[in-house]
Amino acid sequence: MAEARSSRDGKQGDAARLLLAAARDRFAAAATDLLLPDQGRLTEWQRVTAGALLTRLVGAIEDDLRARLAARFEDHAALHAALSSAHVPIALPILERAQALRDPELTALLVRRAEEHRFWTAHAAHGDGDFLHDLVRDADDDIAAEAMELVIGRARRFDRFQEPLLGEVELPAELQHRLVWRIAAALRHYIVQHHRAGGVDAAVEETASALIAGYDEGETLEARALRLARRLDRAGRLDGALLARSLGEGMLPFFLAGLAVRCGLDAGAAWEVLSDPRGRGPALLLRAGAIDRPDAAAILLALASRGPLLSGAEEERTAAQVELYDTLDEAAARDVLRLWQANPAYRASVARISTRSRAAAEAA
Repeated sequence: MAEARSSRDGKQGDAARLLLAAARDRFAAAATDLLLPDQGRLTEWQRVTAGALLTRLVGAIEDDLRARLAARFEDHAALHAALSSAHVPIALPILERAQALRDPELTALLVRRAEEHRFWTAHAAHGDGDFLHDLVRDADDDIAAEAMELVIGRARRFDRFQEPLLGEVELPAELQHRLVWRIAAALRHYIVQHHRAGGVDAAVEETASALIAGYDEGETLEARALRLARRLDRAGRLDGALLARSLGEGMLPFFLAGLAVRCGLDAGAAWEVLSDPRGRGPALLLRAGAIDRPDAAAILLALASRGPLLSGAEEERTAAQVELYDTLDEAAARDVLRLWQANPAYRASVARISTRSRAAAEAA
């Protein structure tokens, strides 16, 4: 019995490592290729959308830093004028030449945001008929308040043409910090190369530090979605039907948050598993989250569909996912997901070692 249990645990551990390595491989490749269209591993739509999001994100942070720095160099006319000309990008070309934006975590976030927009465009409920507006009118005042916060956060995801936005307020804190420092370094490089100004390093460091200090990760849409999901879970109302409805109405951020709560994960880990390129992730999450079969089937159908109508291939993918869901054991699925409950840096290290070990074995 002990040997059988050990063998089973070993297989589940191998499954977890392979799933993690596959997910990280995808985003590492995307990070390498995002800015190289001819070699992109993403779909053309994902690449264009993620690239546009990246450009606007870097531009928003750069504009904020430049406005603050311009105030520090008012007595230096040429530099002040250059920093104040916000329509001329400075940092982005420097960062692109230095390949400083090839960050797997940033790329994963950009692709995830692009996919969120795709789901929203394909499935969004219009008017007051979506589940969030229903929750805004909920008898539970706390749930209603959290739902309203999520509605407000969702509105920030679109520009006036309903194109996707990714503002600096939508980043995990550590990623926001890294991006601010990289953009600040690019601005410092420009100032040193093109202007004779004293006290550059002190001004840039203090400006970037002030921007970072004022950042509140709790204002991100993901944080708001998690707060609502946890409150609904405590009330016993975070069930498969609600998750299926949220996904069916295009609200992927709440779906990820709800599934993360059901599985004991963070939203980033839930997305990483869900986007497993081998296709095992969705069924694994649904089984581990104890989602009932009818709701799981509806969710798998929505995940397989890129629009209101299914093609034959999508129907086949859905059938395969439902079959996988049926063959999985809930306890075993939870065991596989234990790795995603670990520290993110640990997960990244496991994925890196698994990837390199596999590459070495294939080359041997």
